[in-house]
Amino acid sequence: MKSNTKLKIICKSPYKHHYFWEHKIINNANLWEGYFENQNITQDSRIIYTGILDNEKNIFHYGFVVYPSIYKLLGFLENVFLPTAFFTWFDRNCHDFYIPLASYPVVVSEVIDSTKDINLNSVNSMNNSYYFLNNLWLFDNSMLDMALKSFCEKFNNEWDKDYNKKIFLKIFNSPSHVFDFIKNSIGWSDCTEFIEEEISMNLDRLKFTCDNVLTEPLLNKKFIYILNTNIPALF
Repeated sequence: MKSNTKLKIICKSPYKHHYFWEHKIINNANLWEGYFENQNITQDSRIIYTGILDNEKNIFHYGFVVYPSIYKLLGFLENVFLPTAFFTWFDRNCHDFYIPLASYPVVVSEVIDSTKDINLNSVNSMNNSYYFLNNLWLFDNSMLDMALKSFCEKFNNEWDKDYNKKIFLKIFNSPSHVFDFIKNSIGWSDCTEFIEEEISMNLDRLKFTCDNVLTEPLLNKKFIYILNTNIPALF
């Protein structure tokens, strides 16, 4: 009985519903960069790095943002990230980075109606991502962590493979995990001087920062800003 009650509470979370995120979009909340709801980083927080590139539309958007809980992150993925990814990828009329106010199903319907020769196989692929996320709301934290890791890997394999047009995302369960991602993504991981030039800071300093976010209040408040200021595109 206790388990069932818990599942019902999780399922009723407002973060699942589109209206919660519509309000955040309208009020210019920190959805893609910074600290969502201006909350500090804790052990329950999840950091996400996203990148969206479309050279034809002159879109190049990337950055780190931290969400206070994995369920708020799930809500962002389902109600903000995927609608934006779908619109950016398939709509060829808007040439700016645009976050749709409409829900994902509405965005899909409107883009299909207004786009000639749309690739329905690709549409179905992104739709499957939406259905996958929508089925995760009853998962507990550990199961959800594993499911989102799988989601990111599959999503990146599908959408992060074209030099001129790609979408990427990476989720971190801890700030300490960010260091290796940055180092490995830049390449030349055995060349410290090159990496330090790319990130405009000492590698030891970056590692210390990543490892001590949870215990150093000043680093906690500045960590995401440090990443978004110093770290180049990583996808």
